[in-house]
Amino acid sequence: MAGAFRRAPAMDSARIVLILEAALIVVSVGALVTFAVLQERNSRATAVDSYSSYDSAAGGYRAFYELLQREGVRVERFEQHPAFLDASVDTLVYAEPLAFDERQIPSTKNDARALEEWVRSGGRLLYFGFDDEAAKQKVLGFPFTTVLGDGARKASIAPELLAAGVARVGDAAGSARWRLPHPHARTLFDDGRGTVILGYPFGRGEVVAVIDETLLDNANLAKDDRPRLAFALASPRRAGGLVWFDETVHGYLQPEHWWSVVPRPFVIALAIAALALLVALAGAAVRLGPPLVPRPRDDRTSADFIDGLSSLLERGKALRTAMQDASNATARAVARALGAGDDASAEQIGERIENVETRAEFRTMLQLAESGPADSDNLVRTVALAQRLRKEFAPHGRQRN
Repeated sequence: MAGAFRRAPAMDSARIVLILEAALIVVSVGALVTFAVLQERNSRATAVDSYSSYDSAAGGYRAFYELLQREGVRVERFEQHPAFLDASVDTLVYAEPLAFDERQIPSTKNDARALEEWVRSGGRLLYFGFDDEAAKQKVLGFPFTTVLGDGARKASIAPELLAAGVARVGDAAGSARWRLPHPHARTLFDDGRGTVILGYPFGRGEVVAVIDETLLDNANLAKDDRPRLAFALASPRRAGGLVWFDETVHGYLQPEHWWSVVPRPFVIALAIAALALLVALAGAAVRLGPPLVPRPRDDRTSADFIDGLSSLLERGKALRTAMQDASNATARAVARALGAGDDASAEQIGERIENVETRAEFRTMLQLAESGPADSDNLVRTVALAQRLRKEFAPHGRQRN
């Protein structure tokens, strides 16, 4: 019992520490949640209109995009540079982002040039917003803006829009209106205070410019006949044509890899070459059969010939005959060289040889052929002496006797 009472204070201290740790964790989690909620509210309060088809907030074009989808239009989002636009695209919907929107990706001169080439080649650009700086640089023939009119004249809608069921659009927002850029430009919608929507040809293509970006955003699309206006403006000119919403300027840009830029035949050829290299490396690393061993060469040399001849003579017990034949033939050659007759004896021939060493070699050759042991060594020695003497007394050689 005494031991149990002594452990009680230690157990109370551990329990207090656990309670404090749990309280600290709860407070920390609560602080993190509160901070996240405040940050979310702050971001919502400071969010600007994006005019993006991904944005379902008031200032987005999500409803515009889904409206075209429900009406059976082939609509997609374009998230590449304008250089990738081709003839398969019928209409490109481009909404100018706000200048202070941090999400935007500014267009470059190359992007503007590529977009101009696409429209000039027959593309159709549905442009929302205005940019007087681009108008100064004559990009896509954009018109300049003018100040808001007094609203004294009556609103007007182009016949093609009236035929599409657009009878009432309502007033456009903002204090800017279009100034017609050239005589070929046509006013498609005038709210009574100036041109809101106009269209004009550009090369073989067409540009339709809407100065009020809020006219067809999520907050205003359902007003009056604006759904019909949106469908009439964005409908492709040819049946089954593709309509793209440009999302590149709104921060949605797909990374471009080298294989998406180079010509497709080059990519296919490079892939085939890489596959062949991998197959070759695999074949070199993995042995699928026994190694190929080259056949041994069977080239005969003079030494092999001599060895074979020696073995043949040895098996036929003809060493003595070969030694005697070599000796007799050499003796006759030496006799002719010294002017002795064919019937001269070996002694007579030897006496005619003046050089002592040569005379000794001649007699050694005769002795080996007649009485020396008939073996390979003596055969080689006899033939060597005979060859040396023949060379010494050759008719075309320089004799020392």
